[in-house]
Amino acid sequence: MISYFLDTNILIDFLGNRAPFGAFALRIFEKGLKKEWTPWISDNSILTTYYIIGKEIGEENARKKIAKLVDYLEIQAVQKSDIQAALVSQFKDLEDGVQHFCASNITGLAGIVTRNKKDFLPSQIPIFEPWDLA
Repeated sequence: MISYFLDTNILIDFLGNRAPFGAFALRIFEKGLKKEWTPWISDNSILTTYYIIGKEIGEENARKKIAKLVDYLEIQAVQKSDIQAALVSQFKDLEDGVQHFCASNITGLAGIVTRNKKDFLPSQIPIFEPWDLA
């Protein structure tokens, strides 16, 4: 099955139903539910999403939404080597670099899905925007 790694902004758009991006994120997650592909995220994305969404909808609601969501995702742990590689990489944003190197550990990955394609210019992995795949 094809696998895609979802950047944190996709989770935030989905759980926060952020217009107009939430609709594209919904389609991304629907494809995962229909087993058209396997959606992957980093463990760091869960924590960042919780922090941001918790401020918007409350921590209890954020926990409930994330608890349901993680049942449908594969989670890749961020390794020390991912952080080290990101620190010396050409990625301007450290978090994007960590996401990239974390994703690079997933065998057979078809690409990374992000709303910030320009931030992933140094990527060695194909980069897609959600509307490219939705």
